[in-house]
Amino acid sequence: MKKLFSLFIFLNVGLLAIAQNKALGNDYFFIPGDDVTIPPGGKITLRVKQMVNDIPTDAFIKNEQWTIDGKDLAAQNPKEGVFTLERLQLDRGVYTAPAAPPPNNPVIITISFQPEGKTEKIILYCYVHILNYENFFYLKKPNVPEGSLFELKESPLASSRKMRETAYYSNDEWVLGIQGFRKSSKEDAAPQLMTMGLSFVGNATGTYEWSVHGDNKTGLTPPCNTVSVNGLTDSGSPFLYISSDCVAHGDNHCKLVTLEGSTTITIFDKKNKIIKGYFSGILISPEFEYVTVSGAFSVFMQ
Repeated sequence: MKKLFSLFIFLNVGLLAIAQNKALGNDYFFIPGDDVTIPPGGKITLRVKQMVNDIPTDAFIKNEQWTIDGKDLAAQNPKEGVFTLERLQLDRGVYTAPAAPPPNNPVIITISFQPEGKTEKIILYCYVHILNYENFFYLKKPNVPEGSLFELKESPLASSRKMRETAYYSNDEWVLGIQGFRKSSKEDAAPQLMTMGLSFVGNATGTYEWSVHGDNKTGLTPPCNTVSVNGLTDSGSPFLYISSDCVAHGDNHCKLVTLEGSTTITIFDKKNKIIKGYFSGILISPEFEYVTVSGAFSVFMQ
């Protein structure tokens, strides 16, 4: 099943590679994307993937060199965060954001390498924005240079926030819902209502890989680890993106599959009834458009 959904997902995610990499004639790209966000102190795993005959595969590389803001890993500045390679994995590493947004934001992480059996050098770039907002999501569409930030601003009144930033435990999963307003860039335009929906199966801090249960007839059946975002663009067009797909597209017997991503719970406080965390991964629209998403949330247990 994993191979099946990967075939469809990464065909589109491959388009998310930075344009200059395509110009160099290669088909390598970062997962979860080349333009992502993370809260202060958060972590994100960057992995290199390759498209081979329209099929995504693990990348086999050599002579790799990673940098963070142009510095070799041996000369990192902790104020910019810390990047460490996973043991025996040349094609992936973990970036940990600093406790406060760094002086140079976004932090730029690069890898330069030779594909196995090749002599040319390839460079991939990832722009990591450290954002200290409570509730937001950041969408990056294919072939678009920059992503779009949607910060869900709420009333300072605690009673209002508790109505719009909620977490319920039902059917063996936590269901989180966040509503907030984003000011349009158009003059005199009314604030735009945005929402995020998440679920995760657990009662503790930790990282939860996205997962789905169900089929094309029943749809999602809990418990699941999911993410969805929806709202309005600056032009007023509605959008919706979710973390589950049904492949093959347009088939009445499509199979429900999970898109790649994870949600990290950083605070699970039953005494004060607060859940906080962040997420990143791949989402899809009803029109089968794939995007990368990253964001953070803070909700009140009900």
